[in-house]
Amino acid sequence: MYAKAISGLALAIAIALPAAAAELRFSSFEPPVAFLTGEVFPAWASRVEEATGGEVTVKLFPGGTLGRSPAQQLKLVEDGVADVAFVVPGYTPGVFPGLSVAELPYTVTSSADGSVALWEMLDSGLLAGDFDRYKIIGLFVTSPQNIASKEPIALPEDMKGRNFRAASPALLSAIEQMGAVAVGGITGPTIAESISRGVIEGSFNEWNALKTFRVMDTVDHVLEVPMGTTPLMIVMNKQKYESLSDEARAGLDQVSGAPFAAILGAVFHDNNEAARAAAVEEGRIKITEPDQATMDAWREATKPAIDTWLAEDPGNAALLEAFRAAMNN
Repeated sequence: MYAKAISGLALAIAIALPAAAAELRFSSFEPPVAFLTGEVFPAWASRVEEATGGEVTVKLFPGGTLGRSPAQQLKLVEDGVADVAFVVPGYTPGVFPGLSVAELPYTVTSSADGSVALWEMLDSGLLAGDFDRYKIIGLFVTSPQNIASKEPIALPEDMKGRNFRAASPALLSAIEQMGAVAVGGITGPTIAESISRGVIEGSFNEWNALKTFRVMDTVDHVLEVPMGTTPLMIVMNKQKYESLSDEARAGLDQVSGAPFAAILGAVFHDNNEAARAAAVEEGRIKITEPDQATMDAWREATKPAIDTWLAEDPGNAALLEAFRAAMNN
C-alpha cells in the first residue's frame, strides 16, 4: 500500500511539473553578418521559443563554429554535434537526388515561387532522397543564379577554355558542353579566394551569395541569365526531435515546414534584390541584362544538360513537369 502511494505521488508530481527545457544547437557555416544567419535564423529561433512556450530554445553557432565546411553540416546533424544545421544538399551528392530538379537552368524564376513549390513536392512525396532520416525544418531555393566573371561573358561561346565554378552537376555538365573547364568542389566561402588566386575565372551565383561570400569584390561582370538555383535546407536530428514532448513538437512544426519555406523564399527574393541594388549603386560591377536573343542562346546552350538530367531517371520528366506546374499555381 505504501509503495503504491509513493508511486502515485511520483506520477502526480511528474504530471504537474513542466516539461524539461531543450536547447537546440543550430550550426551555420555562414558568417554571422550574412542575412540568413544574422537575421532569418534568429527570427525563426524566436518563433520556436514562442510557439513552444519556452520549452525549446535555439542557440546559433555561426561562422562554422561547430564545423567550418558547408559539406560537413549534414554529418554534424547525423552525429549529434549539432541538433539543427543549415545544409546545402548539393555538397552531399546522392543523398537528396530529387532536389536536383530545382538546379536546372531556366526552370525557377523566383525564389519565392520555387521554395513554396519545392516544399509542396517534398510534402507530396515526389522527391527522391533520404529525407525520412531527418526532421526537415525548412526547404527553399535561392534566386536564379547569374554568371559572375572577371572578364566579360556575353554568349555561351565566350565560356570556351575558361575555368568556371558551379555547385550542381547540371551546371557543371552545361559548362563542359560549352567548352569551359568545369570546376566543382569549391564551396561558397572559398569562391572569392579561388577567383583572386586565378584558380577559376568566375562562378554561377545569385546576388545574395555574391555579397555574403564577398565574390562581388573579385568579379567585374555579371550576366543575368537564369542558370538554375541552389536548393537549401534546415535539417534537424530526428532523434532529437522525437525526444521532445508532444507539445514541443507541435510548436516546432507550427513554425517549420510550409510556412517557413514561404518565409525563406520571400525573404531571399527581397534580399537578393537589395544586394543587386547595392551593386548598381556602387557602380563597380558591369551588370548586363540580356536581350531575348541572348536569353535564347543560353537556353539552347544549357539544354543538353537538362536532356542529360532527364535521361538519368525515367521519372524525371514527370518530376520536372510537376515542379513547373506547382510554381505556376
